[in-house]
Amino acid sequence: MLLRAGEIEAIIGDGSRIRNHPGIWLLASQYSPFNVAHNKSAMMLGGGLRNRQPTLRKLDDFSCALERSSTPDDPSDIRAIYRISAPYYLDYEHNIRDTADRIDSSLDYRSVGFANYTNSPDDLRIHFISNGEWFRWTPDRHGGEGSAVAPSYLPAAKLEVWPEGHPDPSFWWYKRLDRGFDEPFFYGRFEDMVLIWVFDQPRYLRFFLSPEGGGRSHREGKTSTAWDFEWIIPRDQWQVGKWYRFRARLILKRYAGDDDVLLEVRKAQQELGFETVVAVDDK
Repeated sequence: MLLRAGEIEAIIGDGSRIRNHPGIWLLASQYSPFNVAHNKSAMMLGGGLRNRQPTLRKLDDFSCALERSSTPDDPSDIRAIYRISAPYYLDYEHNIRDTADRIDSSLDYRSVGFANYTNSPDDLRIHFISNGEWFRWTPDRHGGEGSAVAPSYLPAAKLEVWPEGHPDPSFWWYKRLDRGFDEPFFYGRFEDMVLIWVFDQPRYLRFFLSPEGGGRSHREGKTSTAWDFEWIIPRDQWQVGKWYRFRARLILKRYAGDDDVLLEVRKAQQELGFETVVAVDDK
């Protein structure tokens, strides 16, 4: 489904794409027609919809939703909403309710994860603030050291615990970067464009990165990154039968420097009522 507003347009697709990848199939700007999403995959891919068959519904001229209902074998109701607005915003809302306990007995949290498979960025790193300064980072290889990045604003005692000796550990377990991110956002570069992700509920946010997770590029000598993230909710804060809502804003615009990125982050937090790190510190 095509959504268009201001400078940008997006195509939101269902599970019919190769490898069953519902999500953002295309995101481009009038100033750069290049699709920043991987051409055979998707961004904002996951949250319980990947490798399922969600239904794509038009809500109005500027928004649509991907939906699926709980089944005995896959007990989660999910509604993901995409809403585009001028001049260059794509807002995302993920609503999820488990109808049975889905937390592995060896884990102390419920994970709601998303992949962002990008299209051949010249700079494979994401850019974020760490230790009070700008930091640019990607691990040296898929599954390499530093694949996981935790927030610096949470004490270690509040981070999830990964079980030792798990028979099927995730590739990023035990590979956490030795520094964290100070704010709930990151951005990536595509020539003279910037793509910014701004997140709500920073207490739950984690980054997971790969310089080549999206696979080979059609552009010679380039790879497609995985700029992934998860909301990780402690077991004692997750309830069967309760709806949870996670939100993010994607911003695709001409790059005007780090200070301009921060202005967009603050604008998103204010306009959308996103929780900030200050609120995390208060609890």
